[in-house]
Amino acid sequence: MYVSAKAQGKRYGQLLYEKAIEEAKSRGITKLWLGVWEENVKALGFYQRNGFETFGSHIFTLGKDPQVNLLMKKQL
Repeated sequence: MYVSAKAQGKRYGQLLYEKAIEEAKSRGITKLWLGVWEENVKALGFYQRNGFETFGSHIFTLGKDPQVNLLMKKQL
């Protein structure tokens, strides 16, 4: 999920997140996981505040730049 810098701090991300959780639960999904670039401090904080925990990492290549994504999970 991405929210433009201009829209950050206006709760759009939280509203999108809450809708995604609602939809997941309505489909019987019990676990979620995602990857976040290790240097994206705002996103990491957002997901941690919403109950996600880091459980691993992997390399994500953006163009020719290998980056470390932290893997995060949440039980619904």
